[in-house]
Amino acid sequence: MRRLSVVLGHLAGKPDPGWTLQAAPCATGAPQASAADVVVVHGRRTAICRAGRGGFKDTTPDELLSAVMTAVLQDVNLRPEQLGDICVGNVLQPGAGAIMARIAQFLSDIPETVPLSTVNRQCSSGLQAVANIAGGIRNGSYDIGMACGVESMSLADRGNPGNITSRLMEKEKARDCLIPMG
Repeated sequence: MRRLSVVLGHLAGKPDPGWTLQAAPCATGAPQASAADVVVVHGRRTAICRAGRGGFKDTTPDELLSAVMTAVLQDVNLRPEQLGDICVGNVLQPGAGAIMARIAQFLSDIPETVPLSTVNRQCSSGLQAVANIAGGIRNGSYDIGMACGVESMSLADRGNPGNITSRLMEKEKARDCLIPMG
């Protein structure tokens, strides 16, 4: 319950009075701002709902993603063609979610000239998308990118792992991959 009250305090903008942040000194000191710094200028997400019963139980991941992509572009007053790249992280979509992400791109009126990739890094796919976009900006491939993460626990076929070898039963760690998470 303590963790829940802390998180709810963050979301409400009223931190729990019993929770205080303290600076931890480090040997390197404060980082200096640089023109080479990669900066996150905006963040957006859909509301959190219950899997299978919540408000988004019948909403496809491409619709969820498109709504957020469109809102971000509007919020920061960015023309879609100004994007240099898009990277979408997800776990449960077939084919690494490439088709779903590309559909969301077009539903958001982002042209086909903007490249899009998807990444699956299990529970940190969205974070990996951020790292990929930041890396592209840092190495000069483009100036502006969009990193996203999307999932639908309601519409995912978690009972079907797809076409995998029956040999997985021979190795404990391989067999454990079939254990559902969450």
